[in-house]
Amino acid sequence: MMVHQHKIPVTILTGFLGAGKTTLLNRLLRDVRNRHAGIIINEFGETGIDSELVIKTQEEIIEINKGCICCNVRGDLIQILKDLIVKVNKREINLSRIIIETTGLANSAPVIQTFLMDEIMSYWFEIDSVCTVVDAKHLPLHLDQEEVQEQIAFADLIVLNKTDLVSTEELEAIKTRLKQMNVNAELISTINSEVPMNKLIDIKSFQLSEKLKVRSNLLTDSHHHHHNKVGSVVLKTDKPLILERVNKWFSYLVQIKGETLYRYKGILNIKDTDYRVVFQGVHMLFAGKEDRKWRKDEGRKSELVFIGNQLNQEELEKGFRYCIDEEFDLRMEGNFFKL
Repeated sequence: MMVHQHKIPVTILTGFLGAGKTTLLNRLLRDVRNRHAGIIINEFGETGIDSELVIKTQEEIIEINKGCICCNVRGDLIQILKDLIVKVNKREINLSRIIIETTGLANSAPVIQTFLMDEIMSYWFEIDSVCTVVDAKHLPLHLDQEEVQEQIAFADLIVLNKTDLVSTEELEAIKTRLKQMNVNAELISTINSEVPMNKLIDIKSFQLSEKLKVRSNLLTDSHHHHHNKVGSVVLKTDKPLILERVNKWFSYLVQIKGETLYRYKGILNIKDTDYRVVFQGVHMLFAGKEDRKWRKDEGRKSELVFIGNQLNQEELEKGFRYCIDEEFDLRMEGNFFKL
């Protein structure tokens, strides 16, 4: 096997049916042409159409049309990626990146987990970004569907497309709702899936070690509404966290609340250590590690973002307080976890 120099970045394009994913993919292909990208298109149904709509290119295009990539054909995705690795090792192809366009019916979590849970996948590939294309005109009709909610919740970048088809008031209402559902994603408004390549490629927005993008000006819109299914909760403090309590709290969240937690990530300021701790999770899949030393010129603080289904903000805030205050006993506050 050839020496593995670096991980191959993966860009995941999601979005409900008709939102404009293929148009965005075509724009992306024009920009990455001759950059040795592998393109994987997943369609729902026996007959593939999207591949016929994709511009002619020198890139390797592979189509999966046996079903949804998040369900019965997830094994096909892994096998395709492994086959590409074999070709790379045999020097039959060059492969600098992977771009995956999922079916509009796909939940994002299993696709993301493919690259986090499989040992070979995580060795060769890393997720660069998750981009969700949203149809501004028809989004209100689909917001009650779990697939749409998850696609928005898991996004690093939300492309709000077809904005010319709605009024200014409707557009602002949609933006507010999207910010409530995913406070951490960058939001770009466009008419015909026109997105600069530098917003999609080589941005490492899925990697916490680069930068946690928590924008304080959005925090007023980020509180969870119980009548909405998907919401965001942001927790911040400049007080150090107690590692033992952090571990216990996260064990509870992952084991008991994992199904409702679509994505969660953050930077932690742990007491009695000089290193930042970064973490990220997808449902019940969690990973945390020491990152780098805190710089002398930066304020030490913890920032956590939770995105999920019917999040209990009060419970999360109390759990966070438990990690900060040695005198705070959750057993007196409802006994949230017993581990």
